[in-house]
Amino acid sequence: MKMKYVHTCFLCAIAFLSLITSSCATTQSASQIPNNLSKQGRADFLEIAGAVENPCAEDELQSFANLRDLLEAGKTCHEAYILSSEIAFFLHKDVEPERILGMVVTEGHNMVAPASFNLENRPRLGAESAPIEIVIFSDFQCPYCARAATTMHRIYEEKPEAVSIVFKQMPLQMHQYAAAASLISVYANDKGKFWQVHDRFFENQKSINSDLLADVLKEIGGNPDVLFNPESGQKYGSIVIEDIEDATKAGVQGTPSIFINGVEISAASNYDRLLARIEAELNAPEPASPQTREKNREKALQNCPYTGLEEMYSLMEPAGRNALSKYATSFLCPCQGTAQTLHDCAVADSCPAAKPLIVKLITRINEGIPEPQILAELQSIIQTERTKNTNPLE
Repeated sequence: MKMKYVHTCFLCAIAFLSLITSSCATTQSASQIPNNLSKQGRADFLEIAGAVENPCAEDELQSFANLRDLLEAGKTCHEAYILSSEIAFFLHKDVEPERILGMVVTEGHNMVAPASFNLENRPRLGAESAPIEIVIFSDFQCPYCARAATTMHRIYEEKPEAVSIVFKQMPLQMHQYAAAASLISVYANDKGKFWQVHDRFFENQKSINSDLLADVLKEIGGNPDVLFNPESGQKYGSIVIEDIEDATKAGVQGTPSIFINGVEISAASNYDRLLARIEAELNAPEPASPQTREKNREKALQNCPYTGLEEMYSLMEPAGRNALSKYATSFLCPCQGTAQTLHDCAVADSCPAAKPLIVKLITRINEGIPEPQILAELQSIIQTERTKNTNPLE
């Protein structure tokens, strides 16, 4: 499947207040459920955790159906610890439970099959051996990328020994000078001056034009006739193209997109959110062995939740399955009189319109339709269906 990345900056929709650190019980306690939530927060936590599949790969933990069962039994694993920390964090920020569920389910699916990227000769802050590798796909003219750039610097200053931050190019076609800025920054990296240029572009983002680009290139000793020549500049352009291809393979939909150890993190341009996710990663139990994780990955990728759609589902790439899960858990069932999600009623086969809508989603994802268009179509169909209670595909 070839995903078309959306030519719009990804708006991190959640505006967070200051971080309220959530602490999870230790593995020796009777329960792994965070104990610093309000009564309503705890109820919401249990409801969300009960709707999240057990993410653990370890054989001895496979008997637990969902995250709630696992935590209530006092059990945890690397993935469960992180996801439970995520739920608690978002509840402290008063994010709607339905939205939390969608984000956590998507992240859980991404944990099963982390993305891998070509990071050779890419700009990096920190040691390659750091336990946490952050990869950010960015565009120098995207305003949310400028905020993410500030977050990356703060995170590195806060955790210099724990994190390694790698910059990947993703210039969007909607931005006139983004591609040229990317080429200049790639050239700067070749000269050991990437972060200097990186900061210059983001600090002067509103003033990026041909004159500024020429000035920056001149300052680092570059020749525009060489850099922007199709032949002599090819080695720099190929890096930009490779980064865009990496983004497409990983299902990246816009900028900034931020990955921690191969797992895409929502709303990660926010400092408090990203720091909390890093702390969870550092405090979580050790991951299962690569062999165990691979076995679990194959099981998950082959396990279609929708009876009768196994063949269609099996032909989707991991990024497409992740997108399908996100959409299906983010919208209500198309039938009236139920508070179930589209995913839940399609799994239970409790709504005649649900599976046809899942089929439509799979088709649209495989066609590479941009996310905003898919979401708009899905919302319109479900609103119509819940009003008329007719098959949304008729």
